[in-house]
Amino acid sequence: MNEAGFSIHTPTDNVLRLEQAVLLYHGRSGGSLATVHDVVMVDGAPIIGAGRPMSAKAARVLASSLLKRAAHGGFLPETVLYLHGDVLMWWVPPTRRHLSFRVGDDHAQAFGGQERGAAMPMPGLIFAASSNAWQVWAVKGHTRPTLTTPLYRAPFFNVYEDGGICQGSAPRPEGSTVDKIQAWNEAFFRSYFTHPNVTAKLVRYAGGSYAFWRDMLNGRYKRFPERVLVDAGTTLGKLLGHGERDQ
Repeated sequence: MNEAGFSIHTPTDNVLRLEQAVLLYHGRSGGSLATVHDVVMVDGAPIIGAGRPMSAKAARVLASSLLKRAAHGGFLPETVLYLHGDVLMWWVPPTRRHLSFRVGDDHAQAFGGQERGAAMPMPGLIFAASSNAWQVWAVKGHTRPTLTTPLYRAPFFNVYEDGGICQGSAPRPEGSTVDKIQAWNEAFFRSYFTHPNVTAKLVRYAGGSYAFWRDMLNGRYKRFPERVLVDAGTTLGKLLGHGERDQ
């Protein structure tokens, strides 16, 4: 029987010390679970202690640490703001987009019809997508956002206060890689916007959000009026946990 050799090449001359062990479990249905165990030395031999479930955040930190020396290739467009694990965040500069609305009977008359659509000016937007999240926020200005950029509530119907997008019947793209950015953008803008999903103000506008989008559809504004945006109370850096210690 052939024996396979195994060795560890450290990035420095430091000596590696065994501190923790990760055990992986796979279910027949395809589910997976990872547990982290502290390792103690007893009479010179390593002993694996009791484990605790590994969080998704801890798994990403571990993967990032293991891949620090790996080379990453591929062109990243300027609009990509953050890429880590399956989390992708990108910026959509202010532009004009066609939006379609389908409101309830109780708002149709004041809205100017139950179904309406038009190309309108949009504010700058930040989208985030992953295997279990799809969110959007608004930003002011035309420059690429930085960690200190304040975030504002996305002024659209079908978006929750935390930025979460109500998918409804809109098809959700598969995967959150850079090449899927256009697919995510189209999935959002080509959906029907039906009603506000917030309990607080969606926009700062006399008459509320229905009056605002009615006036937008009527072509009242040539540029998006950024004064209507509601402060989300955070910045891009705070949203990403920049400067905060991992728990």
